[in-house]
Amino acid sequence: MEDIDLTRYNFNYEIQYVQFMVELLKPYIEFQSFDTDEKKNNLAGESVPKKALRIFLKKENGIQESIDENGFIQFIQVDFSNIRHDMKVMYIDELKKEQKYKTEFDTITRGHLGRRGRSKPHNMSTAEYDKKLKYYGYNIERVSINHTEPLSQMSSYELKTRTLKLNVEKLEQIGKICFQNTKTIQDVLLFLNNVKDHYNFNQ
Repeated sequence: MEDIDLTRYNFNYEIQYVQFMVELLKPYIEFQSFDTDEKKNNLAGESVPKKALRIFLKKENGIQESIDENGFIQFIQVDFSNIRHDMKVMYIDELKKEQKYKTEFDTITRGHLGRRGRSKPHNMSTAEYDKKLKYYGYNIERVSINHTEPLSQMSSYELKTRTLKLNVEKLEQIGKICFQNTKTIQDVLLFLNNVKDHYNFNQ
């Protein structure tokens, strides 16, 4: 979910919102549009088949469960909201853990030296100490311009915590988009109708 590129979509347009949601939900939901035996007239006055929509909830081991619109409403307004929340909590917890480990390393390696330097703790091997120095970027000479550090100069720790923060921010953005467009049952039904009638399943 956090890998989706939000900049690809202009959410002022309904069809782009539909495209975004179908892509976002792919790990959890599959939509299938099909022609029914009923007919309707299109804008050109031609008789064309009326479309219908099948919705499948993806489960473990490749199992898919067919659900109706009520099942989808339950999923999008309750289950999917919980999934986003759990993912956000997971990233926040991982970020806090990384920050805690760095603080602990700084504390035991600086000791009485404060910010003037650091030394290897007696109970830590040289290999582990050097590995952590490298991970936290303490063995890297930095060249920054306008206080903006290029990714190539960031330590593994900085890259990881940056990614975690970006994931949290993106999940918050996705949550706002979903709430704005699916907060009512009518919103969800409109979305399903747009998927059925206007989404290009061949793209």
